Amino acid sequence: METGTGKTYTFLRTIYELNKTYGFKKFVIVVPSVAIREGTIKNLQITHDHFQSLYGNQQSNFVVYDRNNITALRNFATSNAIQILVINIDSFTKDSNVINIIHERGVKPLEYIQVTKPIVIIDEPQNFETDIRRQAIANLNPLYPAV
Repeated sequence: METGTGKTYTFLRTIYELNKTYGFKKFVIVVPSVAIREGTIKNLQITHDHFQSLYGNQQSNFVVYDRNNITALRNFATSNAIQILVINIDSFTKDSNVINIIHERGVKPLEYIQVTKPIVIIDEPQNFETDIRRQAIANLNPLYPAV
């Protein structure tokens, strides 16, 4: 679908509706590129106040995955607020990616995401049709696996 049609707004509003209706709090937005990641982050920033007013100031946080800030993944897993993690697919497709390597606490950073069974939203899904990318998304342990 073309740029500027409201896809990002739609999936962000869906996040808040899923929280309001079902209490879901953990969401991962997987993007195919840095450019799309930056656009998603910008949308999160500019719509935050809008969604706060629509949904009664429901506490929410968004974080961009950064391999140098694994603590953010632990916070994602343990926070009781709506948590939105934006991550580039290439950050977790290979075993050699930081997120897939066991660290000093004896866990892979990916495990912080997996334990939450997040709802995974795929931005630009036509870019995720390879087996490697599909397997990487399945490794997130989403609440509703893709069929």
